[in-house]
Formats: sequence, C-alpha cells, structure tokens
Amino acid sequence: MQIMGRKVLLIEDDHDLRETTVELLTDEGFLALAAEQGAQGIQMALQHIPDVIVCDINMPGLSGYEVYNMLHQVNTTSVIPFIFLSAKSTRDEILAGLHLGADDYITKPFEFDDLVAVIKRRIERRKRIADQHDENFKVLFENMHDPAFILNQCNFEYVNRPFIKMLGYNQEQIEGMSITNILSGGSLSKFSQAAEQCSGGLKKSFGLAVDILLKDKTTVNVDLVGMQVQFKGLPCLLCTLEFSNEQIALEDSNQKDSGELPISGREHEVLELICQGFTNAEIAEKLFLSERTVEGHRSRLFSKTGTKNAVALAMWAVKNNIYKV
Repeated sequence: MQIMGRKVLLIEDDHDLRETTVELLTDEGFLALAAEQGAQGIQMALQHIPDVIVCDINMPGLSGYEVYNMLHQVNTTSVIPFIFLSAKSTRDEILAGLHLGADDYITKPFEFDDLVAVIKRRIERRKRIADQHDENFKVLFENMHDPAFILNQCNFEYVNRPFIKMLGYNQEQIEGMSITNILSGGSLSKFSQAAEQCSGGLKKSFGLAVDILLKDKTTVNVDLVGMQVQFKGLPCLLCTLEFSNEQIALEDSNQKDSGELPISGREHEVLELICQGFTNAEIAEKLFLSERTVEGHRSRLFSKTGTKNAVALAMWAVKNNIYKV
C-alpha cells in the first residue's frame, strides 16, 4: 500500500512521546502533524484533513473523547479514521472509546511497529470504502435528471451529462474549467461565501439563486443546492442545478397553451416520495434539492393533476399507474 505523503495527525500532550512518534512516522514515509492539546488538534484537523488521527485520551483541557465528538460533528472530519491512545488499558476504557465510534485503541507503552500497522490498516480500509462509495455515487450521479457537478476546491472534479448539455461545452473542455468560469460577480460572491460556511461545518447544505454563464455567453438563472460530500477520499462540494420556479412556470404555461402538460422526470421522483409520505425537507435531502424547489414541484403537481393535497395526489398517482402500492 502506498503510504508516502499520507497525513497522520498526532494529538498528544507528552512532549517526548509526541516528538519521538512524529520523527518515526516521518521516517516511515508519512506526513506527520502534531498537536499538544485537544483544541489545537481540532484546528489542525479542520485545516489539514488528515488521513488518520491518533489522539491521546487524557490531556489538559479537552479530552480525547471530546475531541472525537467535536470532529465527528463536522462532515469533512467525521469520516477520518480515529485511533485512541491511552495509558489506561482496562476493558471499560477500551469499550468506552470504541462505543463512541473510534476505529481503534492503542495502549501505552506501545511498540512503534504496532502503531504503524494499525495506521496502515485503517488507511487501507478507508480507501476500500471510499472506492466503493465513489462507484455507487457515480451511478447515482449519472442517473440524476438535473445538471450536477462535484467541486474539489474550485475545480470541477466530476460532472454529469445534463450539466455538460446545459453549458454547451464538451467533456474535455469542462475538465479544465473551474467554478469561476461559469459564475461571476454577485453570483460568485454568494456561492463562495455559502461554500466556505458549508466546508467549515457551519451548515450541512445551502441553496441560492445564481446566474450561470453558458458557452454561447448567455446566462440562465437557476436554483443551486450545495452540500459537503466525500469523493475520492477528499472533502468535495456536490452541487445540483434546477431552473428557477419562474422559468418552469413559464414553460408550463406554454405547454398548457399547446394542450400538453406532462409531468417531468424530476416531478416523477418528487411524486413517488410524496406518495411514500416523505416531508419536503426529507425529499430535499434525498434528491439534493432545496426545500423551496421541492415546494415548487409539489405546487406544480397539484396544478397539473387538479388535486389539492398530498393524499389526493397520491390517489391520483395510484389511479394513473404512476405509483404502485
């Protein structure tokens, strides 16, 4: 397994043990980072996003348990393998650490080779899980009806076909682009601020209206929903785009004038979840949409089907063989 450059964060208040362990990890090929107390460790974890965290339990200030709990509440750090390090080796102490969700527990004094073996094992396990997650995610991503993309920093890491079609570029052209190529001015400023809050753990997701610049230099107003995800083992931002309710309403009006008022693919997805009893908030989370967008779909479904509430809408869906009980 390739370990060269893999980041290991050691949070340990014992100066000699900390310095010795960092030196040995560096000699082993790891990029070793060190913090002498919990608060500093949390700050470094958020800043560097290490591949593994090794943390002492009993430290001045925040304990190792508190460090784990705080990092576990942040999307970008909640998936990092966490190894407790402590002089206490009673069964209750070990179970307490593992019960919180930690991946492993090493007691002091320890053999350095044992620590390296545990770190390597956790990195390899996380890689296998991440690879499988990425494959499943790509399948879901490609089957989304709406344009969507994944950002790593400001660059496009992955885009789906509806997004490529909307912009008017080909796959090769988009691979060398960043978010600054399609957002500018006020839209870019709003997006950057919301994305920073999301990556910093201040919010799980965000929704805002932005103007997207297309290849032909025209702009289109869309509702953008962003959320923090793990992709290729890295914290990334997943964004989905949907035309604003005003634009969809105008399109519906034009179709109504022509005697046609079909239910779109996205409306089918929303309808199925409504039939299953999900709330707007739950539907938004499942479909990577904002609650405002879901409410717009719900309203248009009522209008298109001539129903007035979710129960009547579900009955209409069953009657028309759109949803099977």
